Parts: sequence; C-alpha cells; structure tokens
Amino acid sequence: MLVPAETLEPPVAYGRGFDPHETALLLDGYLRRLASQENRCRLILGALAAAFLRQSGHHLLGFARLGDWARERLGRSSRDVQSLASVHARLEALPRLRAAFLAGRLSWAQTRLLVGVATEDDEERWLAFAEHRTVRALEAVLRASRAAPVADDDEPRAEFRLHCPRRLLVLWRDTVELARRMAGAQLTQGDAAEAIAAEALSARPPADEAWPVKPPPAPLADPSETRDVFPIELDWSAVDEAVPDDVEPLARDIDACDPFVLEARMRVVVRALQRIDWQMGRLLRVFVDRRLYWLMQFPSAARYLRERLGISPRKARALVALERKTWTTPGLGEAYRDSELSWARALTILPVVNEETGPAWIARAGEVTVRRLTAEVEWALVVRDGITPIAPPPPGADLVLDERQMCARRDWEYPDAEIVFRAAVSVVSLFRTAVLTFAGPSEGLWQGLENLLRHVKAEWEGQPPHRDLVFARDGWRCAVPACSSRRNLHDHHILFRSRGGDNARDNRVTVCAWHHLRGIHGGHVRAWGEAPDGITWELGVRAGRRPLLRLEGDRYTPTSTPSPSTFTS
Repeated sequence: MLVPAETLEPPVAYGRGFDPHETALLLDGYLRRLASQENRCRLILGALAAAFLRQSGHHLLGFARLGDWARERLGRSSRDVQSLASVHARLEALPRLRAAFLAGRLSWAQTRLLVGVATEDDEERWLAFAEHRTVRALEAVLRASRAAPVADDDEPRAEFRLHCPRRLLVLWRDTVELARRMAGAQLTQGDAAEAIAAEALSARPPADEAWPVKPPPAPLADPSETRDVFPIELDWSAVDEAVPDDVEPLARDIDACDPFVLEARMRVVVRALQRIDWQMGRLLRVFVDRRLYWLMQFPSAARYLRERLGISPRKARALVALERKTWTTPGLGEAYRDSELSWARALTILPVVNEETGPAWIARAGEVTVRRLTAEVEWALVVRDGITPIAPPPPGADLVLDERQMCARRDWEYPDAEIVFRAAVSVVSLFRTAVLTFAGPSEGLWQGLENLLRHVKAEWEGQPPHRDLVFARDGWRCAVPACSSRRNLHDHHILFRSRGGDNARDNRVTVCAWHHLRGIHGGHVRAWGEAPDGITWELGVRAGRRPLLRLEGDRYTPTSTPSPSTFTS
C-alpha cells in the first residue's frame, strides 16, 4: 500500500488544529503518486484487453456482448475496456508519448487526447504543445482542429428531476421497461424518456408554452492563446513509484495466453486498481470537503481532478460517495478494497446499504449477477417505507410489485420521492414539453407525468401480443445470466428436440441469436433444467476442464461465486 495507514485516517476536516496548507501539500503528493500507480496499471490492463479483444475472448467465455462480460467480470464498461486497449495500442507506436506518460509529464486525460492525433513524425511537437496547456484548453484546440462536425454524443447533458409520490416510481419503472422492450435494447433512462416523449407527442400536439430553455452559454475565449494558467509552478516531475508487485509480471507473454488466462490476469489488475481507488477516495474526501484545491490555485474540484490527477470528476465523486457511505456501513469500503465487490456492484448497492442492512446487501452482491442485483436494488428503493432501510428480498424472490401500489390516491398526497435522469439537453427539453402537455389546468407537474406515462403505457400494451407467450414470460430479453440483449430473440429448447425434447413451455426459454447459435450450439454455453426458474447455466465451457461460471438462474452456485480467490484461478 502506497499511503501509510496513519495518513489513510485523515484528520477531521473541521477539527481544531487542522492545518489546511500542510494537509493540502501532503494529500496532493499522495494523490499524485496514486494517480501515477493507476496509470501504470491502466497500461497493463490495456495490453491485456487488447490481446483479449483480438481473440474475441468474451465469446469464448460464453458472453454475447463485450459489455455484459466487462460489467459482470471486471465491474467496468465495454467502452472503458476498449479505450484502454486503444490507448495502449497507440502508445506502442508513440514511444516519446509513452515515456512522458510513464514519467508523469502527461496525465491520463492528456494522453487519451493526444493518441488520437499524434503520429510518429509529430509526437514531439504534440508533447511540447500539451505540456504548457490545460486539459480543457487541449480539448478545445483538438475539437476546433477537426474538420468533421461534433458528434451527437457530444451534445451537452442536463438533468431532469421531478418530485412525485413514491407510487409513481412503479409506473415510471414499468414504462421504462416497456420502452426497452419496444426498442429491443437496454436503453438508459434518458433514452427511454426520449422514446416515451416521442410516443406521447405523436398523439397530442405540444402545449403553447413549455418550460423555458436556458440560453446557450457565451462562447469561450480562444483556447489556443498561450497564457500563464496557474500563478504557481506545478510539480510535473517524474514519479517513480512502483506498480504493485502482483501486477507487473502480468504483462509478460501476453500473446501466448488464451482468453481464460487473460481474463484472470485482468481481474488481478482490477483488484490492484480497487486498492488504489480505495486509498484515493479516503484522501479525496478531505481534499474536496475542505476545498483544498483552492490552495493549489484551482477554481474548482473538477479542474483540479482533471488537470492535476488526470481523472474524471464523475469517478472522483463516486469514490468520495463510496467513502462517505463507509461512515455508516464500515464493511462496504473493506469489501471494495479487498475486491469482494467490483466497482459496478459497489455503486449498485450504494443507495440501499447502511449499518443495519449493509452486511446482507454486500453478501447478496457477491451471490448474484449484476443484472439481478440491479433489479433487487430498484425493487428495494420502490417498496421501502420512506427512508427506512430495507434488506434484500429472499433469494430468487419474484420482484413483481403488488398491484395495490399502483392504485389511485388522494390529490393532496405528499411527493415523497423523485424521478431523476440525465440526458442530452434536447431530450430533457422534449420530455418536459410532453409532461406539460399532459398536465391539466389545475394539475401539478407530477400529475402531468402520471397522465403521460399511463397514456404511453396503454398505447404500447394495446399493440397486438406476440403469438408465443414464452417471450412475454421471460420479459422479452435473453435469459442467459448477465446477458442484456433484447433483440434477435430465439425460442430455444433446453432439451434439444433431436434428443427427445418436447414443445412444453418448461422446456423452452428465450435466448438471443448469439447465445443460441454460437453460445449453446457452439459449445461455449450449456443449460439444463426446467424453465423459467429451474435452469442451470454453465458459461465458458471447455473440454476437460471446469466451466468458467455455473449459475442457477441469476444466482451463482457455491463453486463459482465471485470472490478474491477467483482473481488468480
């Protein structure tokens, strides 16, 4: 561990004797070195990921989508895995940038930007250019230099937030699920809101007045101007901290490794990254709470995080939130540090854990897939009474909510919950317009949202049903554990018809095309039992050896439950 134990018990941020200047210098030094360790681990993880992607390793492990495998096995997104692999591959051809990155002269944020434009001939020029500019200015220069227009994904994002009665959360959840089924994809809540608003406004014209839209911000000054950004000289000297001892050897002989070995090595690197993250979270909590970044001449925490450490403000906020939650749930931080919980699992249970329910939720997070864990947390948030903590449902429990929670109530009911999502500004504006359109003259906004959701839900449910009820029974999604596919669905016979299987519904299950044709019939996935709840699944099947995973429904069997030991298995 890089940071001494006594430093990881940071001083009370508002206690007597707290010296902000001394604390700022101490914590900034450790944060910089932790960021350097994290960068080296990212390079090793990128090298392993690149080899894994070249082999389409997730297919051989029994996963149809890279995102499903990455979320379930590493606790990361597919975009993150692909980005790490891409940066590693580009740095292999840019030795000067690679050396500057490892020496601490370039942050991760700067490096990700530069590998997209630098070539072997001009990398020295780009290196000199980047060292005297902030990440924000570098982004603006690169964006302005591109001939192609900005992609839709770069549209500014906004937040929709509306207080409402808690029962409305059930209707919102059901309508979002319907939107996902109609689209045949695992939409985010923002994407689902766009589909809901589009369906609603196609049947009813917008109201004359909508919520006002903020005018666009004033254009920034020319970012290419060279100026003294910080009144003090920052320490960009090399930081020669060693990567954790159990990580460095993992970058050797990568090309000779099969996907099973590569995945095991990646999980070791992720375990090291979580130890680094845990230390970062503890230090960032004091650094952010006392606004020590002001003493480093940064106007905001976000600017400090991007320019000084090269990490995203979103990741830092999550680390601090995780650290703060450990005040009431001490076991959560230890479980994350010791890799009993992945990043995805820790963030999933964050809203429902406390001192009373924490141990049960931490145990449940290690027993089920991320898909099932997310569903159980959403269920808990809806059915709990106010802020009263709620334990996980019984294993394998049906998460269908009682119909009485949808019944009508008095007009004066208290708005004790809220619906929140983030999406592009245009989507949020469209959704607000739809809510106002469906609100009556004397109704509040939450009543307009309720009318909107009931209208869209009735429209979608009123469409002709599919002739085969197996798809509806399985929720119009692939039943293979951890798979998020909702399109190209096939009706699979668990006991093959060629081996005497019949057409009874307990012998049929919904699977996606990839898992049906290449997973099951390709020999990488096995299934037996009775549908829908009595199926045993094996993923990563290989001749003469145990499968990678065995699950009963969405629940891991005792021999394949994720644990620290699986990192080196």
